[in-house]
Amino acid sequence: MSFEKELREELRQAADSMNCPPHLYRRVSESYQHYLNEKRGRSPMKKRILAGIVAVAILIPTAAVAASYLADDIFGSSAVIEQHGGTQEDYQEIEEMLQVAKSKLTEEEFPEYMELTKQVAQLKLKITDENGVKHEENLTKEEQQQLEQLGSQLAPYFEKINGNAKP
Repeated sequence: MSFEKELREELRQAADSMNCPPHLYRRVSESYQHYLNEKRGRSPMKKRILAGIVAVAILIPTAAVAASYLADDIFGSSAVIEQHGGTQEDYQEIEEMLQVAKSKLTEEEFPEYMELTKQVAQLKLKITDENGVKHEENLTKEEQQQLEQLGSQLAPYFEKINGNAKP
């Protein structure tokens, strides 16, 4: 036999002849059980954290896409604008304008602004054909007066939104 094998055999025989005190055996066993329980406890926690991160990564963009547009409150959808010669970019510009208005107007002013804007938009859609050309002669006298009146009612809001309002 080689020297290493002889040494290993001698150490094994010496270990077999040794007796471990019962209290030491119990302490080692408890320590090992504690280690195993701790190790098992960490794994599900890591899985939960990972699952939470994945859920957030999925839900935040979904919520951003699913959020309703302010322009939808006025037009219903972007298809309405496209039927009247507009594009998706036009729709996005209107949405951006409404978002700016929402940030600059108070909570009391914004719903009034939206209602007036909706009325103006309905009149403008009525006179706009599928090529985007406006035919103001299609409005009745009352509708023309209403359009002018709505424009004058919206003027203070536009001043506030554009930053030209006087305190």
